Amino acid sequence: MEGTALAPVFAFSVLALTVGLSLARPRVGRFRIRHAEAGAIGALLTVILGVAPPGILLVAAKLLARPVVTIVSLMIITLVADRSGLFARLAVTLARAARGSGRRLFALLFLTGTLVGTVFTNDAAVLIFTPLVFHLVERLSAGKWTREQKLPFYFAVLYVANLVGALVIANPINIVVSSLFKIGFVEYARWMALPALVSVLVSFAGLWIFFGHAIPRRFEQEAGASRKDPQWRFQLVCSGVLLVTLAGLFSEGWTGIPTWAIAVGGALLLLLVQFLFSRRGVVPVLRGVGWDVLIFLTGMFIVGLGLRQAGLTGMIGDLLHRLSGGDLARMRLSSGVVAAVSSAIINNHPTADNMAWAIRAIPVGDFDQKLLAFAALVGGDLGPKMLPIGSLAAMMWFRILRSEGVEIPYSLYIRVGVPVTLAAVVLSLLTLNLECYLVR
Repeated sequence: MEGTALAPVFAFSVLALTVGLSLARPRVGRFRIRHAEAGAIGALLTVILGVAPPGILLVAAKLLARPVVTIVSLMIITLVADRSGLFARLAVTLARAARGSGRRLFALLFLTGTLVGTVFTNDAAVLIFTPLVFHLVERLSAGKWTREQKLPFYFAVLYVANLVGALVIANPINIVVSSLFKIGFVEYARWMALPALVSVLVSFAGLWIFFGHAIPRRFEQEAGASRKDPQWRFQLVCSGVLLVTLAGLFSEGWTGIPTWAIAVGGALLLLLVQFLFSRRGVVPVLRGVGWDVLIFLTGMFIVGLGLRQAGLTGMIGDLLHRLSGGDLARMRLSSGVVAAVSSAIINNHPTADNMAWAIRAIPVGDFDQKLLAFAALVGGDLGPKMLPIGSLAAMMWFRILRSEGVEIPYSLYIRVGVPVTLAAVVLSLLTLNLECYLVR
């Protein structure tokens, strides 16, 4: 089937169906189709319709094994830290540090959320920070803030989950693509730290322009003396393990221990900590792992491989050559912009997969291929903010807020997302090109 004229039609139809089901979450009888089911349906249809051969499942398993192990480990680390009360304690600390200033609270939440999303992955940042910020805002507003005054804080959570990842662990697509190009933890951080900083500054400025007028000037600080958290020992040990794990990731270059192995080590240590400090043991943590996220990621990866079989990577390669005229600096800009727009339209997971395969086929050296991959990841990390279907993190953000009775209009999401994202993409890519120029 791959060689027929219908293969591209089937491949794009499967993609549209998969993304559509993920976004709409329709109910079939008593059964609701969610992200995991949508991803599984897309993967099965990719094989059943002959878009890709059955052997593609083995290829996907081999390519995704280490990235998935890394992502599971990061989820476990996040869950144990959350169960220890670290994030709740952090929210209270931020509220006190704001000293009654709504604008200072907004800035502190954005900065802290950025750091959490960088270390704990963007999906984890959304899963934990969205309900945390919702309840914090409800508590601090004491029923006096309007919906418009609360919106800036909700959007802050979304935007810190969709920034350029300064660390490879900040986004699942970074882990998958870096694995394909054999990019190490330190090498990734060295190139992406500055573009990440630019994306943070531009995104914060954009949110301030759109929502700054609505942020409440003051809020009443919570009364009551600070008490010692009964779980402070649990939190202290968790913090120590987290710091050791992060230090291990940065020392990858001279220890030779790969990122996935360090992540697994940190997860196992924290599971031991959870077992020692919690009466409920480790079972709730393992149940809390986003297995549905992993199924969705795997399913979208297989759908992406089907698109590759149908010729999408060749189309992307041709488009990049036409846009850049063969000039590498322009090609990096083109890669980032194409990845951003594609991520917004067809989701960043299949976009990242196909951009990676297209870049691997471009006849340039390993160094330039890696830089093109970095450019594509800039677009893949930022692009989803333009449309609601762009990333799983955005879908989860909508779902969590809906469960709390907060409806965010898609029109508002797009009106804010398109200009802020495009500005962040272009300026981050220009920063990456400047780094390349200085190194060369």
